[in-house]
Amino acid sequence: MAESNIQTDLKALEEEISSLKQERRRLIEEIKAIREKRRDVLTNLKEINNQLKAQRGLRDSELSGLRQLIEESKQIKAKIQDILRTLNTSRKELTVVGRIYKEESSEEVERAIADLEWRLQTERLTREQEKALLLRIKEMQVKKVELKRREAALERLNQLSVESTNFSLRLKEVRVRIDEAKRKIEATKEAIYKLLERRENQRSELERLNKSLQEKEQQLNILQSKLLASLAKRRELLEVKRQEEAKKARERMMQEISRLKEDIRSRLLEGKKVELGELKLLLNPEDEIA
Repeated sequence: MAESNIQTDLKALEEEISSLKQERRRLIEEIKAIREKRRDVLTNLKEINNQLKAQRGLRDSELSGLRQLIEESKQIKAKIQDILRTLNTSRKELTVVGRIYKEESSEEVERAIADLEWRLQTERLTREQEKALLLRIKEMQVKKVELKRREAALERLNQLSVESTNFSLRLKEVRVRIDEAKRKIEATKEAIYKLLERRENQRSELERLNKSLQEKEQQLNILQSKLLASLAKRRELLEVKRQEEAKKARERMMQEISRLKEDIRSRLLEGKKVELGELKLLLNPEDEIA
């Protein structure tokens, strides 16, 4: 192989090796950057999963609270229905008693009975008058019992009305709490939806990075193989160059020895002085070269 061709090939190889090394550095930096991004994505995914776990726990707690509020609401409604049925019955009783004793009270009847009993004890009455008074007292006592029933029913009606009002207010408060619980649950569901959307985006990004990383690593492996092949080829060319340069050096040396030998012969023929070393070179040139 001609020296010029070897030199040209070596120059081309050096440029190729330099280019491959530069490309390798670029790929290594890209792989490093991709791995860094991949670590960030994995960290984000871990954080998102932790947030999802917390939000789902919050949602379950809120749903449990909502179910309790709904159950409480049902119980209050059932209680209100019981009170309303009792109120209706009490009103009917009051209506019956009220029609009979519309304007009177048990205290008035008690005073009337006391007056009648006083007359019975203090006045001189005929048998007929006494009998009439006793009948009147008995009627008034029956009337007193009915009025007591009416007053008790009124008191119970008032109590039931207060209870109904209280339970209605409580039901209203529970409904407000139910609405608030539903809003919180919807907000939590929205937060979970957004986290799931973020997680899906991060998973897609992770998949893209893994694919890109695999491609870059394959490119690096191919490039590394090319670089190793080029380095091996350069070593071969350098060895060929070294051998050719050694061959040329030997040829130059042999040419120099031939010139010296010719010079020595000429001086011998002319009868000029020749050194012992020069005679040895003339007789055994190989030993002198060695």
